[in-house]
Amino acid sequence: MEIRVPVFAGRRILKKESLWDIRDYTYAGWQLYYADYTDGLLKGCEIHAEDGRLVIGKGMLKFHDFIYLLMEEEEVAYQPKNRWQVLKAEFLEDDTNLDYKAYRVRFFLDEELELGENQMEMCRFYLREGSALRDSYKNFADMSTEYDTVNLICATVAGIGEKTLHPLVVKQFGEEIWNAKEKETSDFAFSYMIASSKGKIERQSIIRYLQDKGRKESEKILSEWDNNMIYAEMERILRHRGTGHGKGYDRKMIYVE
Repeated sequence: MEIRVPVFAGRRILKKESLWDIRDYTYAGWQLYYADYTDGLLKGCEIHAEDGRLVIGKGMLKFHDFIYLLMEEEEVAYQPKNRWQVLKAEFLEDDTNLDYKAYRVRFFLDEELELGENQMEMCRFYLREGSALRDSYKNFADMSTEYDTVNLICATVAGIGEKTLHPLVVKQFGEEIWNAKEKETSDFAFSYMIASSKGKIERQSIIRYLQDKGRKESEKILSEWDNNMIYAEMERILRHRGTGHGKGYDRKMIYVE
């Protein structure tokens, strides 16, 4: 086996073989590293609301085995519509040019909650007239506030073998379970796992933790739950553990599928 790294120096000719080496070592390397991951968010792409714009940060997305590297921030304008809006990423391939194949991703807002075959969800929100959209949260329960809040619970996040929950959602849970008044050994272990992985936890690991904490009647079907149901179970655990957030955990929350 041989791996060739081109030498960039004066009076050296950059041959086509060297260009192929650069191509293979960069793109093929990423493809191999994330080969076991599903389509979805791989890294970064944090979303912030700024002056009527959603700003999507730098990051990595995977779709149909291709890694999209977002090297610059993207912006999408938004306005209140008194209904749910979904920030979607749409992926397109263009092979009309004989010299290269173009892989494109565009971000846009859609009032249709369902995803197309070439789309994934980045976030959703329900912005009312006269209100400001926020992207920060008081606590874990606040992440599902129905109105005027960037909701990451249903975001399409890549995982090994199956999609998982957004790292920011998991990290918030880990912080609160660590600071809970009542904790068990498994709570310490799970919060440590979250902290060490910066919130990138596989879905099966979350499910196993919830099954350990869950009600007997839910254990057999927990693996079939969607993100909203898993989030609700995590919120129930925090409420039961006594996180000290008071009324923030007593209000009624509405989950939209």
